[in-house]
Amino acid sequence: MTDPDAQTPEEPDDAAIPAGLTTLRAWAARQGRTHDYVRLFWRKREGFPGPAGELPARGRHGGGRGEQLFDEAALDAWRTAQPDLDPPERIELSALGIGADDRITLGRFASLIGKARKTVTQHRDRPGFPEAGSDGTYRAGDIVAYWNERSGRRGRARNVDGHRRE
Repeated sequence: MTDPDAQTPEEPDDAAIPAGLTTLRAWAARQGRTHDYVRLFWRKREGFPGPAGELPARGRHGGGRGEQLFDEAALDAWRTAQPDLDPPERIELSALGIGADDRITLGRFASLIGKARKTVTQHRDRPGFPEAGSDGTYRAGDIVAYWNERSGRRGRARNVDGHRRE
């Protein structure tokens, strides 16, 4: 039987982390991103702070490396200097001048939010995209809700050299 209070390697004991330092996993969660996303994409950007320490290995026999620690203030300063990483602005129905129950086409929605039609229509086959009515229109509230909550991924994953993965 496993101990429900036992810590997993993904959850380091906060008491073991010195003040002012954090793990990349914890910092990524506060940024609304996954650890892997920050590690694979943000960490490769110029100026990303290097590790400031390391937690001891936590393996059963003490093997392997411990999780790296980073200066939290340095990470926050780097993130502040990267405005292109800000999440997209949320769309409010009132700002568009339409009601939640209004029926609109995807082309009309795209023009209301200032996007190309294809930018919106490419989402039609994705999970969670609202169903069109029999007349081909969508409930505006459903489209806006989907748009504000859609996944951060844009298209299929790409390899480092820019080619699409199959």
